[in-house]
Amino acid sequence: MMSKNMHRIVVVGGGAGGLELATKLGRTLGAAKRAKVILVDGSATHIWKPLLHEVATGALNTGEDEVNYFGHAWRNSYQFEFGWMAGVDRERKVIQIAAVKDESGKEIVAPREVAYDTLVLALGAIANDFGTAGAQEHCMFLNNPVDAEQLRKKILSLSFAVGISGNAVRKLNIGIVGGGPTGVELAAEIDHTIREMHIYGAELSPAQLEITIIEGMPRILAGAPESLSEYATESLAKRGILVATNSRVTEVKDNGFVLADGRCIESDIRVWVAGVKAADWLTTLGLQTNRLNQIEVTSTLQTLSDKNIYALGDCAACSPNDDGVLLPATAQVAHQQAEWLADALQRQLSGSSVQAFVFKPQGMMVSLGKHTAVGSLAAIVGPQRNYYVEGRGAKLIYASLYRMHQAAVHGWILTGLLWIGDKLRRVARPSLKLH
Repeated sequence: MMSKNMHRIVVVGGGAGGLELATKLGRTLGAAKRAKVILVDGSATHIWKPLLHEVATGALNTGEDEVNYFGHAWRNSYQFEFGWMAGVDRERKVIQIAAVKDESGKEIVAPREVAYDTLVLALGAIANDFGTAGAQEHCMFLNNPVDAEQLRKKILSLSFAVGISGNAVRKLNIGIVGGGPTGVELAAEIDHTIREMHIYGAELSPAQLEITIIEGMPRILAGAPESLSEYATESLAKRGILVATNSRVTEVKDNGFVLADGRCIESDIRVWVAGVKAADWLTTLGLQTNRLNQIEVTSTLQTLSDKNIYALGDCAACSPNDDGVLLPATAQVAHQQAEWLADALQRQLSGSSVQAFVFKPQGMMVSLGKHTAVGSLAAIVGPQRNYYVEGRGAKLIYASLYRMHQAAVHGWILTGLLWIGDKLRRVARPSLKLH
């Protein structure tokens, strides 16, 4: 029986960091009845965000790979509250949750409040269009599974339309703004998808597909070592994927992108994955934020405005060395922060001291299609920072990152069973979701 005076830890946001944190706290503090752990999210299921590009191409089936928060909460000794956070009352120590509505817009659950003693905001981030004219009206984004599913259906419908037209010279033009890991992975995955669809009998030939990655920096994967950028560029070129570097988009129209030098890149499908920022509504919470709407935190991930509120992952502006250099918005940062905070909160409840969070870079892995990837292993292999991998070996390492996330969420035994299930399903169904 839980005590009414039990410490309440509320985690808002069920992304990579939030779900892993709620899981660890549920298995420890929740299971031992030392704290009540509550996860709040407006979606009923979780998909690992680094794999949204595979959802967008049908390589990952959300119906089989998503985690249901209700069921997961029951198995891991935490409580799930369904709904989007709308605000916080720091004096009363409650968060407001907006009304839950069905697909027709009918209210099914009235607005409500959830009390907390410790609040953790793990709200992720969205693409930053930098106020570019026409971007919101004419671009698709990849912020969440809904965006990914819309993009997948758009690719399928236009692929069918171009292929069935019988015009062999007509092309399906896809423009992707952003040459970071997401943009590169999305381009490679779309190319692979079209080739697979042609094998399954689709009329659209790979030669009719033209993908262009538009990047404002001198090279794609600007945050990676130059050799990795070169390998990725060469790999994309072999697939016929165009890379336009030093190209800044000034306007987006319904038929393509207008660049600063006056050029226009025609695109039937326009995707914006350049830059990230936190959601605008975070600036209304009364917490100190930066120009990207990220919540500024200390070296212990506590917000500058309230020691009882923490922030982690993409929505947090964390500078561990207090030098103004922020940690990147990546899954590995969110993962390490979730692990650290789970331990820190347990120590605090026990009255023990807590050391500052220290990020340990693990390198970068970028998928370049079904059978290849490129990456820098960095700290995984020791202090040497120029240990690079590429090809099939790198792809195996890349795939293992998802399994490690699954292990953090489900444990290794269930992860192993899920892996076996994935292998068995591939025998019985197409490698792509084609409907």
